[in-house]
Amino acid sequence: MPLSGREIDACREAFVAFDKDKSGTIDVWELRQVLEAMGQAPTEEELFAMIAEVDDNMSGSIDFSEFLAVVESQKTQAEQLSKNNDLLDAFVACGGNADKSGHVKRETLVKIIKHDFQLTIDLEELIDSVDTDGSGEIEYDEFRVMLSEY
Repeated sequence: MPLSGREIDACREAFVAFDKDKSGTIDVWELRQVLEAMGQAPTEEELFAMIAEVDDNMSGSIDFSEFLAVVESQKTQAEQLSKNNDLLDAFVACGGNADKSGHVKRETLVKIIKHDFQLTIDLEELIDSVDTDGSGEIEYDEFRVMLSEY
């Protein structure tokens, strides 16, 4: 997900603050300080992997554009984690379990979607299309597919 102008400005400030030797790049040791200041405790292997992932010029350090790529990647991962947590919360609210076991009953979905939210989608067809095992109940993976379709 692209960074906003405000986020880029904040990244520039952080980049300058953590470029201790003012080289215009952040090396693995400076990156460790950045991440530790953010409450993370990366291993050396993780640090080198982060740099390698975005080090387009193979310098062993991160310039500002590469730094933005790291931040953008982290933002995307955090947003995906948030979406997954929201999906799991919805599954649990509909009757599933937090460990992704259990199921949501067809009747529960009909009540929530048609009566509570008053949506006019063809729910029966949607449920039938995602209920791959034909159980009439929606397991977590089926629930995920169903919500991704609408």
